[in-house]
Amino acid sequence: MTKREAVLKTLSHTSVHPVPYYLDMTDEVHERMIRFTGDDHFFEHSGSYLAQERNESFTALSDSMFKDMFSVVWDKRFEGDFGVVAEYPIKEPSLDGYVFPQPDETLIHEKCRRLVNQGDKFTMYIIGFSLFERAWTLYSMEELLCAFMTDTDFVNTMLDRITDYNLAVAEIVCQYPIDCIFFGDDWGQQQGLIMGYPIWKEFIYPRLKRMYDFVQSRGKYVAQHSCGDCRQLFPDLVDMKLDIYNTFQPEVYDIVDFKERFGRHITFFGGISTQKLLPYAAPAEIKKEMRRITDILSRDGGYIIAPTHAMPADIPNENVQAFLEFCREQ
Repeated sequence: MTKREAVLKTLSHTSVHPVPYYLDMTDEVHERMIRFTGDDHFFEHSGSYLAQERNESFTALSDSMFKDMFSVVWDKRFEGDFGVVAEYPIKEPSLDGYVFPQPDETLIHEKCRRLVNQGDKFTMYIIGFSLFERAWTLYSMEELLCAFMTDTDFVNTMLDRITDYNLAVAEIVCQYPIDCIFFGDDWGQQQGLIMGYPIWKEFIYPRLKRMYDFVQSRGKYVAQHSCGDCRQLFPDLVDMKLDIYNTFQPEVYDIVDFKERFGRHITFFGGISTQKLLPYAAPAEIKKEMRRITDILSRDGGYIIAPTHAMPADIPNENVQAFLEFCREQ
């Protein structure tokens, strides 16, 4: 059985052994593990079942400042692969003067060809900051949350334009034999949704459904990333026939309950805590907890082992290795 076939089997909610896995790391941790192991191809040799490419590019403005495709300026002096927003391109609740980007067709074709050449892996094209996150990076979190209540026409128009961009990207990607389009859009806090359920349902749901329907009509799987507590949304995600949900944080969800309620519909991707387990536990404890979580979530398929986020710098090298050893030895 190839790695791709194993992922397809778990997506069909059929038991598969070994359970598919993905080693997700920040660039900083990846570079550190290369030095630690002496293996310049550490990730390539990890055995991960998924291959991913991201729909993003940056223009360097200085050593630390970078502009993305939407003219958002990022300060990358801060920890993490993106840094923090240093300049929002939209200053007022109006799109006057702001020009939305067109998909970078050369970039998309290049990344799609790279995915197609990934051998036996399950392939995913990532459209990150795909709706709510893109809107707040354009206009700021505080201003957007207020605008949901005070400037709804502006918000609706902005979200529609973001959706149009995503669909134009997806149209190109769907020309290739790529398995899945993976949307990234953080909605959750440690407890509850950032914007609250009524706003999510009014503003996010209809655009999300439009994107899911488009991708699925082309015969592709749909994956969705959101950190935090999104428990209110799972009935809607099931209704929209979402295939894969990431990150599925065990600090947030009762994994036994959610497996029972939603595990026949959605494949959970993640589940290994980067908040509590991987930074602080000893390697033996990590493997023991990974065994418990995997036994629960992989019952009757529907699980891809992964950290709940790209592993950040506070995770020791030995714990990265423990994660990988469990995945390989299960």
